[in-house]
Amino acid sequence: MNYAKLDAALSSALSEMRLSEDEPRLVVSVRTLAPPDPAQQQELTRLGVQGISGDERVFSARLSVHDLSELSEKPWVRLVSLARVLRALE
Repeated sequence: MNYAKLDAALSSALSEMRLSEDEPRLVVSVRTLAPPDPAQQQELTRLGVQGISGDERVFSARLSVHDLSELSEKPWVRLVSLARVLRALE
């Protein structure tokens, strides 16, 4: 796992997790250095990253710890951050 590419909240969440038979999945945002090429798009899709199209550089995903580790090692991934829960404005 390349912890330099993980934000503080995600690193903290990983340190607090206990792995079980049902490996937990974390909702994250993945930022790439440039829009992914077709091979990178295929790899992102295989890992469960959603919304891959066009010139986008930010994607959301629900990843296992194993997939997160694999993705963080890719040279074309800039940052992986824990997704924040948004609440409706009152």
